[in-house]
Amino acid sequence: MLISEQKIIVCCPHAVTGGPELLHQLVHELRELGRDACIAYYPFDKKYTCPDAYKKYNAPQGKLIDEEGTFILLPEVATAFARKIRKAKVGIWWLSVDYYFPVTHQSKLKDIYGRCMSLIRGRLPLRSMRGLVHFTQSAYAEDFLKKAGIHSVPLSDYLGQDHLLNVYNGDGSDKLDIIVFNPKKGQRQTKALMERYPNLRFLPIQNMTSIQVSQLLHKAKVYVDFGHHPGKDRPPREAAIAGCCVVTGRKGAAKFHKDLPIPEKYKLDHNSLNYLDDFGLLVSSIFSDFNKHATSFIPYRDDILQEPQKFKSQVRYIFGY
Repeated sequence: MLISEQKIIVCCPHAVTGGPELLHQLVHELRELGRDACIAYYPFDKKYTCPDAYKKYNAPQGKLIDEEGTFILLPEVATAFARKIRKAKVGIWWLSVDYYFPVTHQSKLKDIYGRCMSLIRGRLPLRSMRGLVHFTQSAYAEDFLKKAGIHSVPLSDYLGQDHLLNVYNGDGSDKLDIIVFNPKKGQRQTKALMERYPNLRFLPIQNMTSIQVSQLLHKAKVYVDFGHHPGKDRPPREAAIAGCCVVTGRKGAAKFHKDLPIPEKYKLDHNSLNYLDDFGLLVSSIFSDFNKHATSFIPYRDDILQEPQKFKSQVRYIFGY
């Protein structure tokens, strides 16, 4: 056990996204182990009710208490709060890299600007966090910290039950020639693909519940994601569980096979001169011989299905009795 403090406070933004769900999952697992753990929503000076999406988790609310014998876990975007903690032990959970130092993957100048803005907002610079405990959700984050001379311990995540209990087991005959995409990810690249191939059917994921997302993905043959992949993203995993062939770029965590373990031919370099042509050829091949391509994603789906147990094991190693 690495964290022996009696009380564990997991700080969380009051929002409904992948990161906050993971923070609730952690508190749930900690309480399953018998640990005294709670969620503390921030900004800390307001009152909140637990979002409906997270009421399925055993994650009661608590207050941020700075006292000895307490371990306070902050997501990487909230390191500014560490400046005010004097007595409790502090840990940082790197759910992403790009959201800490906003990375555009477009130019070094823009990335330097993002780093400056991050520090102006009060986030701790890396060099001042070397004495804290660090956990990483992705190999991408682990590599990022390692380059800064910071050791970290893996603490990953898993998909919600709306997806894990709805694994695609069809033979492909009920799949349609549809390409699903998230309009918030890789907008420029996806727009270029849509303009180049107006004959292909692209459907966005927007204004949907997790069940509706799963239903849409079950109908489609392809999910594309040319976003930044700031961590081990959930949408590609949700798509794979729903039986989609996943086509991505090579930004962020997508570069790391440990984070996105799919064959390299499904990871396209959007900077390549042949990028648009390669996409068209790949999608055409998937549409015409879906079952052959679908078998390439069986190891990825198996890995995703093992994530809940892997997460439990990591939590036991770090916090468990």
